[in-house]
Amino acid sequence: MLPILANMGLVLQLAGILVAFPIIMGFVYNETQAIISLFVTSFTFFFFGFSLNALSVREELDFRQSCILLTGVFFILGILGAIPYFWLNAFNDSSLTVRFVNSFFESVSGYTTTGFSLITDPDALPRSLMFYRSFTHLIGGLGIVFILLSFFYSGKTLDNMSRVLNFMRVTDSIKKSLASILVVYTVYILLFSAIIYVVGFTDAANTISVVLSSLMTGGFSPVADFSSYSAFPAALVVIVMMIFGATSFFIHYRLIHRKFRTAFTKEFCIFVLISTIGVLAVQAVYPLDILTTVFHVLSASTGTGFSTINFGEIPEKAKFLFIILMFLGGMSFSTAGGIKIFRLAILLKSIPFVLGSLAGKELEKIEFDGNDYDRKDILTNLLFILLSVVLVIVTGALLTFSGFGLTDSMFEAVSAFATSGLSVGIVSVALAGHMKLALIILMVIGRVEILPFLITVAKIKDYRIVQVRRYEDWLKGELSAKDFQFAAPYEVNDKLENKEIK
Repeated sequence: MLPILANMGLVLQLAGILVAFPIIMGFVYNETQAIISLFVTSFTFFFFGFSLNALSVREELDFRQSCILLTGVFFILGILGAIPYFWLNAFNDSSLTVRFVNSFFESVSGYTTTGFSLITDPDALPRSLMFYRSFTHLIGGLGIVFILLSFFYSGKTLDNMSRVLNFMRVTDSIKKSLASILVVYTVYILLFSAIIYVVGFTDAANTISVVLSSLMTGGFSPVADFSSYSAFPAALVVIVMMIFGATSFFIHYRLIHRKFRTAFTKEFCIFVLISTIGVLAVQAVYPLDILTTVFHVLSASTGTGFSTINFGEIPEKAKFLFIILMFLGGMSFSTAGGIKIFRLAILLKSIPFVLGSLAGKELEKIEFDGNDYDRKDILTNLLFILLSVVLVIVTGALLTFSGFGLTDSMFEAVSAFATSGLSVGIVSVALAGHMKLALIILMVIGRVEILPFLITVAKIKDYRIVQVRRYEDWLKGELSAKDFQFAAPYEVNDKLENKEIK
């Protein structure tokens, strides 16, 4: 546990540094109370960060420790990051308990890039607080934990963290890959901020907030009426940013390096196909002007969550279509949520794989976008999708038992799991506290993904370590050959790595 706490301390210190950007925005707008709340937030991050560092030991993390760290980070960031909302009473709550729960909810929604909001009138709050809201999307969307640890570690910890975050290298080095991500997204933020400004939106805080929320597929709106951003020509810019956010970084990297022939993967083509079908299907059951339909379909499929229509009043068939779009989500290795398109593709390709196995035709693997997936990968993919379906059904049932309609409850549950943030109106300050906490957990699970979350909360022994101990006992003569059986090669540590024990 000590290595986890030490690394948690590093993350909190970095979060404290990054809060300086909203503080600067507070000075620009001369918002004294907001500045104080942000200073308190920054100090709190630093205090707990340095305390954890001082009391703990920083060591390499194994896979389970990496899962615990990632899951814990989003809860801790959510708690400490709630300070500005609590300090300024952004929800006008008289009860301190209710104020904390609402602040915690808003904070987690930001860091997980969900975009659910309990704030009904953003225009009435300080601009620096609105900027802080969207800035939490950036911290959570780019993976603050992984980026931070990449500058302190190499080898096992980074490999384990990359497994947890489903991160794939675009260069021969994880650190170089992360540096590329930071540079590219920094350029995107500056470029699109300039474009939005030229289009006519000159408020700096609002402009940058919209850009951050779009590129990180977060969805927090800095204004109460988002219709001006969803109308031509600003809508086209926002649509492009949402697509960029839901697009695999592999594609960004290859386009920037002029590798045009290999840039657009099968996953990207499937994403475009699903979005196109979604536009046509929604248009058939709920006719709107085409730009509005495209805007909201992409807002759902990318997990961004921007909206100018009342989802509580659209037809049930349209709600069902949006539920599917949110659940499928965007592409792998992007800031989008949902189960991701590549998992859908693997699921579909595994059908003939399984049928062939039943018919006696042994298949070793399936291929998608240049990657091979064996039986273990196929089983893991199926388990992930199955558990995801069960999770949203259970949460939807809890909302139904609270008095909401079945379709609306499923809509809200899927939106939380997919970190989308679209809402039919269930998410509000009036929602019961226990249901807000349930959605908080669901948002975190949607961000870190369900399998790492289960590994975090479940007591699972590392089978390889158990086998190592049995092997060592066998060498010492403390375990009979009969009781010492191996079914496959395994890795244990530097001494036994790549050795097969029979």
